[in-house]
Amino acid sequence: MNNPCPVRIADIELDVERYELRRGGQQIRLERMPMELLILMASRSGQLVTRGDIVKALWGGDAFRDTDNGINTAIRKIRVALGEDPENPRHLLTVKGKGYRLEGLQVFAPQSPPATPPAAVRVLVLPFENKTDDACLDNFCDALADETSANLGMLNPEQILVIARTTAKCYQHTRKSIAEIAHELGLDYMLEGSLTRDRGHVRLRAQLVRCFDQTQVWSGTREMLATDALDMQMEVGAALAGEVSPALAEQQRRMLARRLPIDPCAHDAYLRGRYYWTRRVHFEAGFADHHGLSAEDFIRARGYFETAIDHDPTYALGYVGLSNVYGATATHGFYAARTGYPRAREAALRALELDADLPEAHQALAGVHYFHDWDWRKAEAEFLEALRLNPNHAETSRLYARLLLVVGREAEGQAQFARAEKTDPLGFEGSRIFGLVQSGRYEEVIKEYLAGGPSNHSPLVYQLLATAFEVQGLYKEAVDATVDALTRCNEFARAEAIQTVWTTGGYDAVLQWYLQNLLTRRQSGYTSPFLFAELYARLAKPDEMFHWLEAALADRSPRLCELRTNPWFRSYHSCKRFRNIEKRIGY
Repeated sequence: MNNPCPVRIADIELDVERYELRRGGQQIRLERMPMELLILMASRSGQLVTRGDIVKALWGGDAFRDTDNGINTAIRKIRVALGEDPENPRHLLTVKGKGYRLEGLQVFAPQSPPATPPAAVRVLVLPFENKTDDACLDNFCDALADETSANLGMLNPEQILVIARTTAKCYQHTRKSIAEIAHELGLDYMLEGSLTRDRGHVRLRAQLVRCFDQTQVWSGTREMLATDALDMQMEVGAALAGEVSPALAEQQRRMLARRLPIDPCAHDAYLRGRYYWTRRVHFEAGFADHHGLSAEDFIRARGYFETAIDHDPTYALGYVGLSNVYGATATHGFYAARTGYPRAREAALRALELDADLPEAHQALAGVHYFHDWDWRKAEAEFLEALRLNPNHAETSRLYARLLLVVGREAEGQAQFARAEKTDPLGFEGSRIFGLVQSGRYEEVIKEYLAGGPSNHSPLVYQLLATAFEVQGLYKEAVDATVDALTRCNEFARAEAIQTVWTTGGYDAVLQWYLQNLLTRRQSGYTSPFLFAELYARLAKPDEMFHWLEAALADRSPRLCELRTNPWFRSYHSCKRFRNIEKRIGY
């Protein structure tokens, strides 16, 4: 709309900026397509909107869609939302043979411009430093700092923005001063901590520092017992929230009271499980499955999450961890979806039963709806609820962005990737590139990578670069990126074998080697049929590709949910057989 101010239709208020329809302050639920149509008609200020205008605005003039039925359905839903009598409408009028007109609009502006709220304070939780002689505590230090960041991130994001774990990790063991780090990241507060050993006792020390004058706002020392670690998280959160707003201090206390388990040992196990989960899940699932990367970290994570629940069967985060592992191991190809996703759903629902306001639980259930149910509407609702409860949760933004790209809302999807990057400026480099690959913007991926010069990127970046190079026909570069990715995943023998096959036989030989490797793996254990469909697409063998796509449908392979944005199938989008498969998925 040209005028972003809310408009009124009788007793209904349409707030375009908030994308809401309200009556008496209560929100009226309206699906995306009817809402877009209502906004379009409101923008015409009572003028005629033809059906051709609607098709162009809502579907981009796509003649392959059943637009007539879509328009009729959207009009009906708008009338229901407005409380209109369809036989005798007062505001949404049909101009027979032409289109529609929305009458009785009242545009109103606020009496005075709203005051600009102060910018959110930016907080960094540095990785806790292990100053003991026990290397086993390294993982615990990382996980404790990560969970502390997550707890602070649940506070009001308009007032507190927590820089995410992976960015903080880049400053581990740094010699830079607090002032230097604060300048580089634009920080207001920084939390740093360490584990020390004194007379046989391990102690946890931490301090919260205000960056501009380097004043110590809070400090604490505790014996390294699980219960004291929980107490310290509560104290530092309350101190930071109290600095910003007394109301936030009380909010933070209530939130942590819900998140923390009865048995502190459960929290300790959850932190250790989350460490291994995070280390493994940030791979591109197709690449990881195709090359048979190890499930060791997933197995360790699952063991720790099960231990957390054994210690406290009412610990909601423990069930979230299990849901994540069950779903991810199916998506990464270790077993069929029918084995993993029913368990993932059960665990996510149990977590929500224990705590309906836990953002991680809503994200876990969204993942089930996305990868297994292929129900975009339910998945989006859960993603939005998770982000409402914790807008700083970069993992949710990243996965929600993928869904948005799948359903064709690219601008919104890229905005969610940007949101994840804002929360985690360094750690989500690969996720943003993933979005570009999903959108088919391979040249941008390559150009950006080459412009940066040689650098030590994450395995995910090289995994995605291998795809972008191959699609563009840059086969040597594709092999180099694949070798780099595998080397960074400690798969040295496989990297060497692929390099040898490329040197002696070229890229066709590499693809054939991949195929023989998959066939061998299939003889000894589960191998996703979707992998064969992808590989035959890369070999330009459509008959075999469609055979395995049918098998993948029967198997309900999780990655079919992103078939539309999968780079290996882009050349088949106009094929009728391919469109039929898309319809069966739910596109």
